[in-house]
Amino acid sequence: MDIEKIKQNATVLIPTGVALLSAIYLLTRGKSNEGKGLKEIPYPPRSIRWPIFGHMLSMGKVPSKQITQWHKEAGPIYKINMGNQLWIMISDPLLAHDIFVKAGKSTSSRPYHRFNVEIYGRNNRGIVFVQYDPQWKNKRKSAASLLSPGSVDKYGEILEVEADSMMSRLTKIADEGIAINPFKQVQLTSLNIILTLAVAARCNDIDDPIFLGINSFIHQAMIYSGAAGDLGSFVPSLAWAERLRGTEKKLREFVETKRDSIYGMLIQEAIKKEQDSLAKAMYEMKEQGLVDEDDIHVFMSDLIGAGADTVAVSLYWTFAILAQKPEVQKKIIDELEAWKAKNPAGAIPNFHKDREEFLYAICVQKEVMRFRPVTSFGVPHMASEDVIVNGYLIPKGSILVSSMAAMHMNEKFYKNPTEFKPERFMSNTSRMGIAANTKIEDRDQFGFGWGRRICPGIHLAEVELFNFYVRFFDRFVIEPELDAQGKPIPIDLDDYSDEGIIVKPAPYKIRIVHRQK
Repeated sequence: MDIEKIKQNATVLIPTGVALLSAIYLLTRGKSNEGKGLKEIPYPPRSIRWPIFGHMLSMGKVPSKQITQWHKEAGPIYKINMGNQLWIMISDPLLAHDIFVKAGKSTSSRPYHRFNVEIYGRNNRGIVFVQYDPQWKNKRKSAASLLSPGSVDKYGEILEVEADSMMSRLTKIADEGIAINPFKQVQLTSLNIILTLAVAARCNDIDDPIFLGINSFIHQAMIYSGAAGDLGSFVPSLAWAERLRGTEKKLREFVETKRDSIYGMLIQEAIKKEQDSLAKAMYEMKEQGLVDEDDIHVFMSDLIGAGADTVAVSLYWTFAILAQKPEVQKKIIDELEAWKAKNPAGAIPNFHKDREEFLYAICVQKEVMRFRPVTSFGVPHMASEDVIVNGYLIPKGSILVSSMAAMHMNEKFYKNPTEFKPERFMSNTSRMGIAANTKIEDRDQFGFGWGRRICPGIHLAEVELFNFYVRFFDRFVIEPELDAQGKPIPIDLDDYSDEGIIVKPAPYKIRIVHRQK
């Protein structure tokens, strides 16, 4: 969320008249539930609600940090005004489970956002941003089938080939002995995996035009999905200013030139190939009358966007954290060496056959996702009707947000949450897809979402991470960059930015060093 851009816009747009300010205030000040026997959802104490913009101008450069601070002051649930939208922020996992899972029939819709729904989503298509209705259920069922463990496992060899390809690139970097920012390398691997599954294509290197084009689109689309890219969806009374600036035309041109041209080409090439792909499976569904051309394009965009960045960002956090945790790396390596001692020379662990022998590595993966989640808020839900949960009235139309950063630091759910401690999950080493769909007390982390809207690609993400860990730590260790005096340069894990939906650490460099065997 680009708060600075919103503030720049506000400087121009605020002088709209005292009458308008008064009307907006009356609409957004909220109604009390006193006298109804319900608990009041508070506003954060001492927070400033600006005319027209509500709390949007009070979020700071990194909104997740302000949201977390407000939770410390207001408790596990509070409300804020984002323009004329009422947002309800939740940091208590138990309460979130009651809202998103137990009351999921009423809390699984999505808020209207012009860019997400009309422009990116081609009038409510895809599975990420569309409303919760029977049509979405059918699409979600199809996505779950296409990304099920059985379907993903058919591509097991492809996943392993991409992991091996990444190791070859990292070997060259280790041979050179230089410090690098690893993000593009992990991003290339993640993108190639999802491209191979989706459209039977891959990029050769980080300078490939397809790689550059898709990543440019994904990065900018995430920004446009927030308030700064579509202010009129948050403050409809100022939509006229967006029209004067030609914002909608700009957004449509962006999608047509940056997404449709590339994805359209990849999809058409995929259906001509002999190799199986999700695009070909979608076209079979089209022949059955289940989807149309626009459905296919937006679904592929959802799939590639989610699949390319989430695993890459998790691995990016992994490098940043473990560069400063040699003792954690040693335990992963010890586990790997114990496995190698029982297996033929040159053998590589397989997710299905050998996962249970890498429980510490599994715990590290889970702890990275908890300690530094790839998203601060996920994709917001919307209440489709009034619903009462634990004595709180959730009004129809309110936006429901998991405060992921605060939730993963919840002291009632995690002991000593500010410590990076993989061992906390040794009693909960079940597969992430199982843990995400179990009773709330047994969940490991919440980055994959909730209930009916939970991510359908959990199994794919877990296999990708496993393939990386067992290959990388067989060859390398992660060490910090060195300064001119040869001293390690620490990586500030509290220095990060909210880039739309994704949260990335500030740019850093590490060294990939050949292991001493």
